[in-house]
Amino acid sequence: MSNILSPSMRVGQQLSECAMLEGAHSTVVLLAVKCLKRPRTELQRTRMTARLLTLEKLRHPHIVRYYINSLDSNEVAITVIMEAWGVSVSSLIANKEHRGKEHVAMFAAQVLRAIIGLHSVGIAHGDIKPGNILLGRDVYKLCDVDEEATGTAYYMSQARARRHPCPSHEDTFSDTFALGMCVLEVLTGRQPYCELDSQCVVFARVCAGQPPRSWSAQSRDAYDQCSDCLISALIASDEIADPQVARASPSELLALVQLLYSNNDL
Repeated sequence: MSNILSPSMRVGQQLSECAMLEGAHSTVVLLAVKCLKRPRTELQRTRMTARLLTLEKLRHPHIVRYYINSLDSNEVAITVIMEAWGVSVSSLIANKEHRGKEHVAMFAAQVLRAIIGLHSVGIAHGDIKPGNILLGRDVYKLCDVDEEATGTAYYMSQARARRHPCPSHEDTFSDTFALGMCVLEVLTGRQPYCELDSQCVVFARVCAGQPPRSWSAQSRDAYDQCSDCLISALIASDEIADPQVARASPSELLALVQLLYSNNDL
């Protein structure tokens, strides 16, 4: 492995941006290491290199900080070093430590800010789900941004499923739809389409435009107005509709969250 830490990373000046543990006599900086397989084609390698270099420069309070290697063309794998942060929301939901409407406002607002930050530098996440959202010190951060993802069926819109696995500039709308499914899971404590046995069956349902049981007309009657309005707006952002109709941007959706939950400190 050559030159694991990029020249831009100097521990002394970057301490304040990393997750840290403070001890009586020392400070421990928490980092995570991930090995990515090198893309097969030159086009894929070029796109991954550009994505990683963009992430290395990105500083955002709701996106994990990336420190990458030199991307040596002779290496079989690309080693990515990133900030370690908190616990995944999926783990917290599974342990019944994170669910219900009291979490929805802060969760949606902070993840939308992360989406806005990614889109501002030309990156669509592509696989937003509770497993890729981390919570630590009351701050949510998006992770697993380093590769172009094809998405996970449980959080995928019909529009994204129909063009799967091909990436598209339309994936920015798929990110906000996926967040809608995540908010639904935070609200209910259950993964969308948990009533189905396999991801293949889920994918077929998504392609057919069939919503999960937790978002049926019957179940929605039990949701409070703010949560129902928020989820509706998020998933409508990537519905197959009249191409002449403008879809809501992440900034507009963030404004909606702030309006719906105006009594909360977001």
